[in-house]
Amino acid sequence: MQSLRRPWRRVRLRWLLLPLLALMVGAPAGRWFYSSWRGVSVADFNRECRELSTRQKWRELSELSEKWSNIEPARAEPWLYRAGAAEGLEDWAGVVQYLDRVPRDDRRAVGALVRKAVAEFEQLNRPWDGLRTCDEVLELEPRVLIAHKQVIFFDAMTLQRAEMVRRIRRAIEVRRESPESYVYLVSASWFYSGSLYRHNTRWLEGDPDDETFQVAQALQVYTSQAKSDLERAADFEHIPPAEELLLKYPHNLELVAYFLNRSITDGDLERVQMLLQAVPSDRADADARFWRARAWCEDALGDLESAERSLRRAFALDPYWWQIHFQLHDLLRRLGRPDESARYLEIYKVSKDLSTAIMTMNRSEEGFDDPEFSRSLLKLAELVGDDEVTVALRQRASPR
Repeated sequence: MQSLRRPWRRVRLRWLLLPLLALMVGAPAGRWFYSSWRGVSVADFNRECRELSTRQKWRELSELSEKWSNIEPARAEPWLYRAGAAEGLEDWAGVVQYLDRVPRDDRRAVGALVRKAVAEFEQLNRPWDGLRTCDEVLELEPRVLIAHKQVIFFDAMTLQRAEMVRRIRRAIEVRRESPESYVYLVSASWFYSGSLYRHNTRWLEGDPDDETFQVAQALQVYTSQAKSDLERAADFEHIPPAEELLLKYPHNLELVAYFLNRSITDGDLERVQMLLQAVPSDRADADARFWRARAWCEDALGDLESAERSLRRAFALDPYWWQIHFQLHDLLRRLGRPDESARYLEIYKVSKDLSTAIMTMNRSEEGFDDPEFSRSLLKLAELVGDDEVTVALRQRASPR
């Protein structure tokens, strides 16, 4: 095989001769010579880079593709080869940098951005960058399943519940939702995944001061009562007590919601009222948990009509939450409307059984796609009048 240095000697010579040729034969002929050289050069670059990639000669490929990208920065191929070489050399920052240079109008841009997101999430531990890259993928091609799956998972693991629901419905709209998306949807207001601690611990290694990761990590410890387990308590000594974390982040939506639920359980009306003022109204008003807490306060103060309005607002925001179904059933019974009360009792029985199944089921994708579980999901979607989810679940259940 010829030395890889020889083509570069020819390229440099041609580059020096081009201006002279242009002057000697005139601009039109000069442009013809340049175009001809450029075409031959692309073929040479492609052939040499492909061979080096096949032979896994990563350093040589890196050098050659860099020269190509300097000459033709608007082409996708040199950047893809540079990214491949960087991946072979485990230069993940380089992988991300080069894949980002692939022109967005090139048919390979979506695949390049998917690879970029994987590197950001996995190798570089930069999940916020990976999230933005996935969003760019979905802007270019809304039907990329892996991008939908990744952003929904990230939102679920970081307890960004409203954003998670928005993304799930976006995936359902284009029929690119994964089975676990429905589990996240119907448990959006109450579920704390058993993987919260593990994932957020890793993400905190890359960004130790991130509030979102700190709170999500701690909330699994609080909700699982891991610090009360004498055999494991030492593993969580670095997690501050819940009240201390609330002092640090007094306006954090998830942390305040956790304390709201705890205070309702304790029957502490004054604390619930105080906590309801801790989160800006635009965020609190978009969260079913805060409307449920308002309803609890109004009910405790004897204002049943206001409590009903608040519960219906909560239901509109999260029609799948078993707690709202039970409270509406109970409140409407006390308001003397037995037919409506019976309707919400029926919904509650299905949603409560489903929540129990979610807490105990196999967390594998096969478990999420279990036919009985899917039928329960469909029944609940029909009962709460969620037409979009009902249609999607029926299509999933129909023979292909």
